Order: sequence, then structure tokens, then C-alpha cells
Amino acid sequence: MKYYDVFAERGYHSAFMTTYAFGAQAFEDIPFTRLRGAGCRNIVVLADRQMVNQSFAELGAPKFAGSSYHLVKAAAPGAFHPKISLLVGKKKGRLLIGSANLTALGLAGNKELVASLTYTEDAPEFAASFADVMTYIRSKVPADDTWFATAMQRAIRAAPWLRETLARPQQNEQAEHMADLLFDRPDAAILDQIAANVGDDTIKRLVIISPYWDMKLEGLARLTEVLGSPPTDLLIDVDSTAFPKSALPRFSDLGLFNINASDNNRFVHAKLIVAQGHSWDHVISGSMNCTLPALLGSKTVRGNAEAGIYKRVPAGTALTALGLEAYRDAPLQPQELHELTYAAVGASSTNEFIDGGTLTLQSGRIYWKAPTSLSPRLATSLTLRDREEQTLGGPIELALGEHSTWRVNAEERRPKSGVVQFSDGSVSAPVQVVDLDVLAVRTQPPAQGRKKSLTDFLAEAMNEDLVLIETLNQLEALEFEENDFAAETQQKATPSQAAVPEENQHGILPYNEFVRARTNAIAKGQPFGGIPEGHHERPAHTLNESLNRIIGLVGVNLDADEDREMVAMTAMDFRSTESENPEDPAQAPPSEEVSKPAKATKQAVATAKKMKEAVDAFEERCRELEGKPINTAELVRLRALLQILLSHAQPARGAVLATQILPVHTKNGYDWPRLIGRLLTQHFGTARALQTLRVSQNENEQKRVIEYLAMADWAATAAVDAASSNTKTAGLRKPLMNLAQALAAQVKLIVSTIEEDRYYFIEMTSRLDEHFAERLALKPKAGLLERTFSEPTTEKQHSH
Repeated sequence: MKYYDVFAERGYHSAFMTTYAFGAQAFEDIPFTRLRGAGCRNIVVLADRQMVNQSFAELGAPKFAGSSYHLVKAAAPGAFHPKISLLVGKKKGRLLIGSANLTALGLAGNKELVASLTYTEDAPEFAASFADVMTYIRSKVPADDTWFATAMQRAIRAAPWLRETLARPQQNEQAEHMADLLFDRPDAAILDQIAANVGDDTIKRLVIISPYWDMKLEGLARLTEVLGSPPTDLLIDVDSTAFPKSALPRFSDLGLFNINASDNNRFVHAKLIVAQGHSWDHVISGSMNCTLPALLGSKTVRGNAEAGIYKRVPAGTALTALGLEAYRDAPLQPQELHELTYAAVGASSTNEFIDGGTLTLQSGRIYWKAPTSLSPRLATSLTLRDREEQTLGGPIELALGEHSTWRVNAEERRPKSGVVQFSDGSVSAPVQVVDLDVLAVRTQPPAQGRKKSLTDFLAEAMNEDLVLIETLNQLEALEFEENDFAAETQQKATPSQAAVPEENQHGILPYNEFVRARTNAIAKGQPFGGIPEGHHERPAHTLNESLNRIIGLVGVNLDADEDREMVAMTAMDFRSTESENPEDPAQAPPSEEVSKPAKATKQAVATAKKMKEAVDAFEERCRELEGKPINTAELVRLRALLQILLSHAQPARGAVLATQILPVHTKNGYDWPRLIGRLLTQHFGTARALQTLRVSQNENEQKRVIEYLAMADWAATAAVDAASSNTKTAGLRKPLMNLAQALAAQVKLIVSTIEEDRYYFIEMTSRLDEHFAERLALKPKAGLLERTFSEPTTEKQHSH
């Protein structure tokens, strides 16, 4: 099997990959599109910071990074050099560690060596290896990254076997299978780990393949020393490799052989050490060249981050298995080698591609954070570009030089990248925008089974109906069953201090503390974080997205654009659903007289009573929650009920649609102003929602709160207006008016704290006006709100 064919294998929902060099076009053309086509959407790539900057500077920002997969610029004192592909599925996993970068040459050009481990339910022995690699990758992600925690928790949530493995103490199951993972570790260099695995087995001969060497062959000297200075054979690609042959005299019993004696021109980029012992052949492969930074890591000033695999096999079998048994037929003389010079080594480190920091887009706001080291440069301005590489407006001043935040209109031209200008006249490599709102959708793993059909129903629902609440209840029941297994596992297992991931990367705060923390984060020019663990797959979020889509409150959907580009690159089967709002049935012009709808049918009355029963059930739920902390899922439930009631509410005047079955007044208790009053009284009275609300430290959670407040405020005003239009509702008017006024005061107090919240609240209200005002014969409210709230100052909002 060719290396790149692995990525077309089905059954994986998540992929975590690391690389030194990153070829965006090659990655997006081959592994990325194959992974997406096979149903793997939760994709994260960690690449060396300097190499990413070089790639972006020379070729421009990638098409899909930041929106359909997450690209992390990782760093190490020397080079971030590991080459790992960790593929995670519900019932299986595949781990690839080797020498291949995510470049065209690494994927299909060079001669590479990649070791593969698999996990299945029938062969679970390497499960601990997957947990170790996940923990290692997580340790290399910058602390301020806004998306990785979400991607990791998504993967763990959808892979019970990996979740269970991470939760239990790590046992050295690899030992009995003669294998071990090698990583750069603070307490043990890779060289130390190799020596520990070889143990007291006497090494008779050492065979090494390495395309790169240090000037004094110091890495080779240290390696041979710890293994007892055995006879050593170096297998070198003589046509492509520069070698410090002037350092050869320091070694005795050293043989040189041509590893690429065939006529093809493929560069041998593989890294391999075979230590032939009396008892075993010890095989070490991975990303490590035979250099001091690779083998000693943190024990040197500029040590590399590296990853490899150790495996022991019966003595005398390794070279044959690797196809190297005849290597001694191609001996080399030192004079045949190309000399590695100090000038050549220095040239590789002198080219500087200036890092421009990070850009994050969330909820219509751009955050820029400076790179870790700017000195002596000072960032002065930023120019944003869209996905077509066209400039968005003029340069934006970076007054603070360390971080800034400002609003953007992302509805028509969404920022895709940016370039930072510095005080000395230099410019950065393009900086990819991490678009958290789009990532949340584009990288969501597809649901399966019953959950998939329910989720698909919500994704395609075009009308508000009680079936939305029933679907939410069913999804929550399925989630409860899924979490039962996780809870059981947690109780049985004693968590490993090193291996267990934090179950919630974003702390849960009371609402007032959340607002305080969020305000502080915005003041510092920082995004408030990605989506907390599992939230984007949670039933309440799925329902909330459906409600937003029904009323037209959706941002720019990049699915169509990005899928179209992917299909153009390779034929793939993408499931797409185009939303179309059905036109309301033709109706006569509204009459100024109070409507007298035809006598309600038995079916309409039965449905109306079901809606009253749903309100009864909600009241009971609120009484049970009295004094207890709640989360934003409860806000979504109330919002859904309000939206459903308004969708079926009759107007005070004018024609009545067949679906409008809830009258303004009835003695049977299912008149819609009364039902809305009951709902709001429970949530803002009995349950005291905002007093007991617990919110994850996450911007999307705040949006959910704003949407809830806008829906409650609009519904309260609508109920007051409707009650005022009917002489039979006199008893409802005062309590509804008091409720609406109290709610309006509370909303203004909350929404006035942050300017972006005002923008979003007014936009939400405007969508509700468009969706409900005409059908209920009510006046739009958004314009009034714009006058009530203080006018926004400027489009740009730097933090100070």
C-alpha cells in the first residue's frame, strides 16, 4: 500500500497529524481530500512554525486551513520534527510514525519509512500507544490555541476505546509485544530511550540510514558509544546526501555503503537504526536523523522535537524484512561522498520568514495576537485578505503591538488570512485566520445510526413544531445512554495523572462571573475560546442551530464554496442539503377588523392542547430545577418553546393561516399570550435562569444566551401587544406588561455591557421581526431597540 492510500480508508472520524515541512497544496490535494471523502472531518495538523511561515510566504495561505481543518504552528528549541498520523474511529485506530512530511515529496516522491500500528476490538494491544501519542501531540500545542481542545475532546467522545484507555493507568502493554514509542521527553532523550530498550543485549553490528548528519558526526559518536562501540555501517544516498567526511577519522570500524544504487532518482529520506544483537535485532525508525539535536533533544541547546518507534525482532531477521540484506554489495569510498560544509549548514538557518502571530475570527470579531518574540520589531498594521486573496479594506492599525480586536462584516467577504507590517518596513508571512464559527460546522464528525437520523431531521427542519422538542428529548436520551458508559468507565478506572485529558478545557462559571471573565478577555484582545467539549455535538446546540436557520439567523455558509473546490480536485460523495424557505400560502390583504377564524378543527384543538401540555411539562421541569444550577441547554429549550408558540399563534387582526391554531383568547387555557407569560414567568421567576446559569468560557455560549434573551424579549412584547388588542384579555394585560418591562430592563442591563452583544441582540431581533411580525400583525421592534441602546461608536474596536 502506498502511504497516501491510508488516508482513503473508511471508519475514522478524527485525524491528528504532525510534520516538519508542510506543503499546503499537496496536503489539501491528497491526504485532506481523501480523509474528508472517507468521512473523517475532525482534522488537526501540527507543523513547524518556521516551515509553515516559509510555505505561506512562498505559496500563499492554504484554501481550507482555518475553516475545514485546524493548522497549528508548533515550535521547539531546534526544529519541530515529528511525523505522526493518528487516525481515530469509533471502533478502530491507526497510528503511523515515520520519516514522511506532509509534502508532495513526503507523500509520493521520496523513499520514506513509515511504521504502522493498528487498534481494533479484536486486536486491542496497542491501545495504550494511541493514548501516549495523543498526550504527546497535546503537549506540543501552544497554550493559547483556541481549537485543539475541542478537536481532541470530539475525537475522545466519539471513540469509547480511546476514552477508556486515556482514563485508566497506562500499562506497559507494548513490552510484551516488543515495541515502544520514542518521543523527546524532558526526563529522557531519545538516545537514552534507545539504550534502555536495548538493555544488556550485546550489539554485534550497527546499521544506520540517515539523510542528514551534523558537522562533527557527534550524534553518531554518542549513539555508537551507548551501544558499546560496535562495528557500524552507514547507508548513504550518495547522489543526494552531503556528508561530513572530514569527521570520519575519529571513528574506527566504520563502513560506507550506497543505499540508492538503482537508476531511479528518488531521494532516500528514510531514517533507520538496526542494532544487531546476540538475542534480538533492535529496530528504531521515525523522524530522527543521526544528529545531536535529534537524538539528545532537550539535553542540547537547540534540540528537536522527534517521534519514533522501537521494535525488537528475532536476531538476524530485520534487514531481510526491510529488504536491506544485500546492502554490502554497494560499498562506498569516502572520496565519492559530497562534502558537507559549515556554509551549507548555515544556509539552512539564515533564511527568516517572519511570523505574524495568530488571527482568530469568532462571532463577527477578529482577534490578533502577536508572535511570542517580536523584538526588535514592532507590529504597526495588519492587512486582511479574503479567500480569493483580495484585500479587505485598508491596513488596520495595531496600536498596542501585542494584541488587538475589532469587528468585521463577515457576511459577504469573510477574512481568510492577513499580513502584518512592522515598524522596520518588513512584513510577515501570511497568517491564516482560524475561523472558529466555520470550523465548528465543517469539522463536525458525522453522526451514526438513530442519532444521525434525528440530527439530520433537525438540520433539515423548516418549521417550528413540537416535534423539535420531541427530537431534542430523544437525542438527550441517546446522549444519556452514551455517557452512561463513560461514567461507568470513570468509576472503574483510577485516572492516570499524565494521561487523562481534562474533561472540560473551558471552566464552568456562574453567569455574572462568565460575563466578567469574557469582558476581561475582550479587553485584552483575546478570543474567548472554541467550543467546549462535546458542545457542538450536543442536542441543544443542534436544536439551536436549527432554530437559527429557520428564522434566517445564519452566518456565511462556506460549505458550498469549499465543497465545490474539493469536488473539483477529486470526485467525492458529499451530502448537501440546500435550505429553501417555503413561501407562505397566498392570503388576502389583512383586514382592520379583529379576526374571527373559522371554528377550529378537532385536530387543531388537539394540537393546541398538546402545546399547553408542553408548557405544563416545562413548568414542572422548572420547579424541579428551582435553586439548582442550569446550563444553556435549558435556555435553548425555552427558546424553542417560545418560537414554536409564536409560529402557531393567531394574529390579533387579519387572516388566519391553517397552522395558526393558538388563539389570542380562549377559556381553555391554550391562548398564546397566556402560554408565553407562563413560560417566561417560570424561567425568570421560579427557575431564576440567569441567577443559576452556569456557562462554559466560550463565545458561542454567550451567543446562545443573547439569542435566548432576544427571543424572550420579543415574545414578551408580542404577548403584551396581542393581549392589548382583545377586550377579553383584560386580566392578562397588567401581569404581561409588568413581566415585559422587568425583562426589558434586565436585558438592557446585560446586553449593554459589551458592544458586540448589542449588535447581535439587535440582529437577532431583526430576524424575529422578519419571521413573525407581519404574520402576527405586530410592529417590528429592531428599529426601536437601535434607538434605545446607545449608538455604536466605530466599526473598529481596539482593546485598551
